Amino acid sequence: LDVLAKKELTCVGDNTTRPVNCRIIASSTQDLITLAGKGLFREDLFFRLNVINISLPPLRERKNDILPFCHDQLVRASMSIGRRTSPVFSDEAGKALLLYEWPGNSRELASLMSSLAAEIEGDVVEVSDLPSCMRNLLAGESKTPKSLHEVEVEHILEVLHSCSGNKTRAAQLLGIDRKTLRDKLNRQNG
Repeated sequence: LDVLAKKELTCVGDNTTRPVNCRIIASSTQDLITLAGKGLFREDLFFRLNVINISLPPLRERKNDILPFCHDQLVRASMSIGRRTSPVFSDEAGKALLLYEWPGNSRELASLMSSLAAEIEGDVVEVSDLPSCMRNLLAGESKTPKSLHEVEVEHILEVLHSCSGNKTRAAQLLGIDRKTLRDKLNRQNG
């Protein structure tokens, strides 16, 4: 906290303070303001760190980004192992990649692309080349209608994404107040 507040530090074993000029970039998958409110994260530290807040939704909420990310990572991985060309995804493989929820987010995606670059001998990534959890998504894909709650959550997340995470603007577009939006998001997050 002293480094953030006073912009100076004292090294371990030293008696003199030294000025520091640095920027701190911190990230978390946790809702730090909620944790601070519950006493599980230091509130004073949160307010010192929370100067510019950038909300980055997980891949599963950014479906339009998945295939470009996959392509980019596959090209990088192919180049890193000396392949002359990078494989491309068949339509069905692309569909499976879009259906997958990506619980490991971008790290999982990068690891899979590295694996595919090393294992694929041809020029096309087929569904059969993907892990079984992705192949099974196509087999189990159904046209069952979504519940009203699922549709509402998807719509709220789309609007929130279109507003770059600005909850006040999203609430205005949705025609609800900010507290109602917060309650709906809290219910969705469990």
